[in-house]
Amino acid sequence: MKAIVNITTFRGISFEAIHFYGTLQIIAGDDIELYRSITQTEIDKAPDRWYGYDEGDLTKSFNSWKDIVIAAGDKAKEKGISLEEIFVEGIPNTGSLPYHEALKPIDTRPRCKKCGKVFESGEGCYNTPRGLFCVKCY
Repeated sequence: MKAIVNITTFRGISFEAIHFYGTLQIIAGDDIELYRSITQTEIDKAPDRWYGYDEGDLTKSFNSWKDIVIAAGDKAKEKGISLEEIFVEGIPNTGSLPYHEALKPIDTRPRCKKCGKVFESGEGCYNTPRGLFCVKCY
């Protein structure tokens, strides 16, 4: 392994505002923050959010974790790192994945760490330092 893509999220106070952020951590090298260009469509849809920005300006905020994986792959190629030597960490409800596995369809629904039960929206659970557990398993 030569690099790790680290993905983090932020849930804002706005309705359904979820942003993803990423870095490409090159082992024995740099930590590179990932950026993307803002589109005119985004500016038109949310002028208050993008006030003062122009199309093409850079932001650290991505719309999905998959966009970060792709951006990290592009940056790794620029640095001469093979995609086969990259692992991705921080995709919701998954562990560390090889780069190409992270681009495949992934079930990211929250699950009980013990029994694997998928949690439905609004269903009770226990979010502990050891992981997420259903009421029965906790």
